Amino acid sequence: MSIVPLGKKAATVDNTARRTWDKDEYRAKAAEREEEEQDKEEKAFDARKRKRMERDPLHNGLIVARSDLQQRNFQIDLASKLGKTQVVGMNTPLNQQAGYFCGVCDCVLRDSQSYLDHINGKWHNRALGMNMKVERSTVDQVKKRLEEMKQKKEAGPSDDYLPDGIDRRILEAEEAEEREKELRKERRKEKKKEKQKEAEDEDGGGGDADMMAAMGFGGFGGK
Repeated sequence: MSIVPLGKKAATVDNTARRTWDKDEYRAKAAEREEEEQDKEEKAFDARKRKRMERDPLHNGLIVARSDLQQRNFQIDLASKLGKTQVVGMNTPLNQQAGYFCGVCDCVLRDSQSYLDHINGKWHNRALGMNMKVERSTVDQVKKRLEEMKQKKEAGPSDDYLPDGIDRRILEAEEAEEREKELRKERRKEKKKEKQKEAEDEDGGGGDADMMAAMGFGGFGGK
C-alpha cells in the first residue's frame, strides 16, 4: 500500500478504456519486414542460380544443345562408409566430410535418400549436359536389350555379388579382417606361453617339479 503525502492527490491510471494501437505504424513495420525477408530469399536464390549457371556446360558454351537423359554406366556406392567412424573438423575439405559428396555439383548430402534424389534431379543432370527427356527406344534397341538381359541371366550372377545382393568384395574384406583377428590372438597366446615357459625355467633351474616333489625336495622356506 502506497502512502500519499497530505495535500497531494494520488496519481491515477485510466483503466476504463482499451489501449489503442497505431495500426498504420505496425502495418508499415510488417510490410518492411516482409520486404526484407523477400530480399533475402531473392539474394539466396540468385546465389544458387549463379552457382548452377557456373556449372552448366550449355551456359558456358561447352555444348551446343543438351542431350536426352542417358542411363548411368557406373554403380553407385552407398555402402562403403557404413559402420565407419570419421573425424570432421572445421577445416575438413568438403569431399572428406560426413555424408555423400557430389563432385559434379560440389555439395554434400547427409543421407542416401537425399543423395539419390539429387543425382536423379534436374539440376545435377543439367550440370552433366542432359535434360530430363528420355529418348524413345526403337524396336531394334528393345530387342537388343532383351537379348542382353537373356545372356546375362544365362551367365548367372556376377562374381562380385552374391545371390542375396551382398557385394562379394565387402564379404571377403570382412572375412579377411576376422582371419587377421584370429592370427593376432594366436600370436598373443604363443607369446604368453613362451614367457611362462621362460619364467618356469628360471624358477626351477631346469628340473622337473613333479620329480623333485616325489623325491621329497620342497621349496625353500617351506614349513
